[in-house]
Amino acid sequence: MDPRKRIVTQIPVQRLWTNDGELPAARGRRLGREAIRVLLHDRPVRFVVANVGDPLRWIPVADRFVFWKSEATVHVTGAERIDLDSFPRGLAYVASEWTAPGDDVPIVLLEARH
Repeated sequence: MDPRKRIVTQIPVQRLWTNDGELPAARGRRLGREAIRVLLHDRPVRFVVANVGDPLRWIPVADRFVFWKSEATVHVTGAERIDLDSFPRGLAYVASEWTAPGDDVPIVLLEARH
């Protein structure tokens, strides 16, 4: 399948991909707001948003702070049980850290729940 036409079919996401193909990345720990803030303070971070029915949306590293402040921060939850009514637009993100061999930039996957 052409990776440019690939969409998210289920949450949780099992694999990450770009327009160039699948990434050899592995899911790590679940992240809350504070853990993401620490990552952003320590180093560059690549955000990717997964929403069923859409392609993965990769946020350019240069836009990570704007994305975090303007969109992501109010939607990220670290809770096991999610009350969507307590989030703007009924949208919550469950965040996890992914790593790819040979890449020092962590990937923060935000999986949409709505």
